[in-house]
Amino acid sequence: MTKAWKWIALSLIVLSGCNPQEEHMTTPHSAIDWSGLSGKQIVFAHQSVGTNILSGVEQLARRDGITLPIQEQRGAPTGFGITHFNVGRNEDPLGKISDFSAAMDAGAARGADIALMKLCYIDFNTGTDAPEVAKAYISSLDRLTQKYPDTHFIAVTAPLAAVQTGPKAWIKRLLGKQPAQYVENAKRAEFNQLVREHYKSGGRLFDLARVEADGGGSHTVVDVAGREIEALDPTLTDDGGHLNERGELLAATEFLNVVGATPAK
Repeated sequence: MTKAWKWIALSLIVLSGCNPQEEHMTTPHSAIDWSGLSGKQIVFAHQSVGTNILSGVEQLARRDGITLPIQEQRGAPTGFGITHFNVGRNEDPLGKISDFSAAMDAGAARGADIALMKLCYIDFNTGTDAPEVAKAYISSLDRLTQKYPDTHFIAVTAPLAAVQTGPKAWIKRLLGKQPAQYVENAKRAEFNQLVREHYKSGGRLFDLARVEADGGGSHTVVDVAGREIEALDPTLTDDGGHLNERGELLAATEFLNVVGATPAK
């Protein structure tokens, strides 16, 4: 690089260390049809973003003066509310799918009206075979649906990550490199498209990725090799992947409305 380019790059790196606090958008206030949740037993297998969603559920229940029990256990639900557990290990999506299936077969499906299993954004990297993961996920949910006809298994799209922007992203492009989370979101998009196509009818889809990309406003997309790929709206996160309070409430609202609209056994 010439001296001029080196000076520009160095200046941008220094400037990129300045991260002025963005003004947070107003916390959403969306109506929940709580009557649709009455008496239902729900099983939710997840990792960290799932914890964000359940935090949002608790906040919404307090806001509206609703009692909705939430307890952590891998076994069969013992009463009305949400039973949840951490599924598998992060960065091993196929292992998570197997663990969820094993937990259902070990008794977690017994008595459940609804069951969901969410993968995490960290389960997808530049080397992930997204179609293989989608095939395994769909096959597992369909097998469980056949085996446990009294339980409604709802598919969940994979959550997204915010893409790298600003001077650091510009420098990476200058050096012929892809900024962070562009390719990773493309892998998530491959998985999500296959899941959407399979579950787009019948009310069997919680489209978490769509909620994260919309952010309650415009749809957040980036260009990856000429394709528009969904990305996490940066107003919904403080670390690029997990949800902040606004993100928690938006995701929890969609979660509750999808579950509430799903009939009990």
